[in-house]
Amino acid sequence: MELLAPYRTAVQGQRRALQPLADSLGVPLDTLWRDIVDEWDTSGTMKASWLPTSFRDGRALYTLSLPQGWWVDVTTTETIAALGDLLEDHLDEPLTMSHVSGEDRLLTTKIADVLRNDVTLDDGSLPRGIRFVSKHGSPSSGSGVCWAYWLREHDSGLAEPAQVINRQAIEETNAAFAAALQFCKIKTR
Repeated sequence: MELLAPYRTAVQGQRRALQPLADSLGVPLDTLWRDIVDEWDTSGTMKASWLPTSFRDGRALYTLSLPQGWWVDVTTTETIAALGDLLEDHLDEPLTMSHVSGEDRLLTTKIADVLRNDVTLDDGSLPRGIRFVSKHGSPSSGSGVCWAYWLREHDSGLAEPAQVINRQAIEETNAAFAAALQFCKIKTR
């Protein structure tokens, strides 16, 4: 969902951009959109709401072996409260879940930066990264949890302890991929 949702958003944005034209023609937006899509299909161009095959070809599913350590769950009440204290000079309002999972990349990057560079855990160790619930929800067939791993050793010029233990092509028949396509109302070939 994290990778496919922007494609859904892009299509919806293109549809909304046609609203003034639909209004001037006196037709509902859905009718205008359906007519445009039918014309694209007839002329053989890339279909609206279709994901190109190159999306799958250029990506893969990886299974990783990560080093031992703690992860900060940025969506817990305790973390949000602690981050609110650490970031109070950068915020005009109390920090909430909507900030942590929002579209403001300057803020979410600042949050990750503070957690990576300024936080030492109770046991004296540094967090391995962050975990958070996807803003797109938690599907019944999966966890809906996202992980962001910090390459601390690599950044320090040391050998990277994380290892790729499996790489798998994203097949059209992959159940998780198919479910995400369905949720996003996107098709692929």
